[in-house]
Amino acid sequence: MKRASMNFETTTVTRRTMLGGVLASAVASMVPSKVLAEVVGVSADGNEYAPKSNKANLYAFPGVQPETTVIAATWPLRLNRFDWSAQKESQVTIHSGARRWDVELPGGAADTAVLEQHGCRIFAGSVTTQPGVDGVVLKAVIVEVPKKAVAGSGAMDIWAERVLHTGQRQRVGSPFIAALLVEDDGLARSYHNISPSHDRAMLMEDVVKAIAAKGRKSGMAGDPDAYARRVASRLLPDVLHYDPQWPSGFTFAAQNGRHPEEVSDLVVDTILSGSPAPGSPKADIRLQKSFPFFPRHDSAAYTFRSSALTS
Repeated sequence: MKRASMNFETTTVTRRTMLGGVLASAVASMVPSKVLAEVVGVSADGNEYAPKSNKANLYAFPGVQPETTVIAATWPLRLNRFDWSAQKESQVTIHSGARRWDVELPGGAADTAVLEQHGCRIFAGSVTTQPGVDGVVLKAVIVEVPKKAVAGSGAMDIWAERVLHTGQRQRVGSPFIAALLVEDDGLARSYHNISPSHDRAMLMEDVVKAIAAKGRKSGMAGDPDAYARRVASRLLPDVLHYDPQWPSGFTFAAQNGRHPEEVSDLVVDTILSGSPAPGSPKADIRLQKSFPFFPRHDSAAYTFRSSALTS
């Protein structure tokens, strides 16, 4: 997979602010300075899109334990007591460059699994969101990776995919592309059937059109098509970039990983439209200090099971 460079131009850096990057330059020309001072979720039947707050998400951020990285992928599952397919397990693969974790994700609301293999702790099961949505359970695969497991690998290009028992494939990457998929069923169908290595060839023009449409609607873009192409070129291939050697932060200026407690929807909506996002977006999830960090959906005890984990 071709890796997109990050190219940070840093003067002062904190965990939540990083200066530089192509997106910052594009937005700065059309978003007021005061604004600069977050895979689409699919229901159990595979056809209905879940609410925006419950779309599929991918995160990468520093772990609570020193010298660790946490990678987490979440998918909403709409449970139906009359639909046994909602109870079926699915296969989730998290990719980080050439490294991958293959994990069996339980289908039921109460089933969980914790694995310890190859020096990584892995949780697979149900977690809660804030706010929750009736009838929707958020399923998650959470990997705690020690530094020694990724030593020397540098920046990570992370993406995930989930294959249902029916064979349907769902993919998740950055929240930018996920936001576009919610509004374009055709783009979503293409996206879920390919991998990042094919993104530029197969998705570029559709992504440019989608972003340009947002720019025209906002009225803030002097040249919506040119702006859309600059942003699309930055977003594709659709992976979440994370370098543990840099401070993490999902900001207007740059994105190095993504933390669940960041208000990433505000960044996404503003950059895609080229104008300040309305409303008061909230953080995706509030984390806990102990593994698996995301709040549990219920108090059921962990169960251990073997799973294929490759690296």
